[in-house]
Amino acid sequence: MTKKPNDPFNSIVPPLYLGVSYGFDTVRHGAEIFENSACGYAYGRMGNPTVTAFERWLADMEGVGEGSVWATSTGLSALALLFWSLTSNSLGRGKRVVVSPHIYGGSFHQLQLWSKEHDREIVVVEDPFSLSSWEKAISPGAAFVFLETPANPTVDIFDIWEISNISHRYNTFLVVDNTVAPVLQKPLALGADAVLYSVTKALNRQSTGLGGALVGSPYFLEETERVINDYHVSIGAIMHPFSAYLTLLNRTTLSRDMMLFSENALLVAKFLEGHQKVRKVNYPFLPTSSQYALARMQMTGGGGLLSFEMHSFEAACTLVESVRSALMAPHLGDENENLIIHPASTTHSKLSPEQLTSVNISPELVRLSVSLGDMNELIADLEEVFKTL
Repeated sequence: MTKKPNDPFNSIVPPLYLGVSYGFDTVRHGAEIFENSACGYAYGRMGNPTVTAFERWLADMEGVGEGSVWATSTGLSALALLFWSLTSNSLGRGKRVVVSPHIYGGSFHQLQLWSKEHDREIVVVEDPFSLSSWEKAISPGAAFVFLETPANPTVDIFDIWEISNISHRYNTFLVVDNTVAPVLQKPLALGADAVLYSVTKALNRQSTGLGGALVGSPYFLEETERVINDYHVSIGAIMHPFSAYLTLLNRTTLSRDMMLFSENALLVAKFLEGHQKVRKVNYPFLPTSSQYALARMQMTGGGGLLSFEMHSFEAACTLVESVRSALMAPHLGDENENLIIHPASTTHSKLSPEQLTSVNISPELVRLSVSLGDMNELIADLEEVFKTL
């Protein structure tokens, strides 16, 4: 982002606006702002200059124009905005949503909960690694298709280009959750119609601000902008200006940091892959991974998330509790802290045992999000714990 946000003083740091309301010059001026026919701000729920600066930066990163981003309070609120807007009667695209089973547990729980309570149908793709399964699920028509790649926590990846082709054949939008791989993967360039982020994770990298975002392609905006704008203001799940400000402070190092995340994760993944105390390692940029070719085709790096299976549930728990150089916390994408968690007990605990099994989240699975620090300390620490198992 070389051009600075609109600031009368040309500050080299994006200014932070915390005011909840803004004055008008005339009655006509106020009316034009409420009609969106004039530039300006009225009330915090309807827009904020700092949040607008964040939205412009993210739009530029994704290669789309101004007005293509809706910043929200969290990643799940971005999904809520997507869900309610695209399945609304006013948009008229139906109430059927096709989803990959390999999505964040909170996302899956949200979609299941609302479908039961509000007359929506959630169709889970039986085998997301099979294009014919996507075709079968999408072919009757859907309001949208939702895919997370790389998936949390198994780091499975899916072919965006091919799935987008199937979606478009049936006049359905494909929305990709790209939380794990900003910059490293460009879903819109690969055929997706919209991209969803939990800004809290790798986009922020400091664990200092909650946030989410929905980014649309020109075609997506043409079809949905009016309805999503209405829902964005009416739901009120907007990004806090301070979260936008803190994320913007980190904007210039994002590309560099994501490549370093990738290098560190690959280093740790190679160490784990060669260890007898580890049964399986999930990281698509391992040359031995069955998804290596696809990963190289649609990504420039694997990101900072990996997972691995121990030989028993007890060993997984002992490891998570014993590693000193990794904090046990339900988070990922922090540049300063290695973060480790047992997904089946925490982030994906809302899933049934059958659902966990279907997406390869076993009791033995451990998720690890690496930092930007020296991995030698983490590797040595892991080795010490392995000796006790």
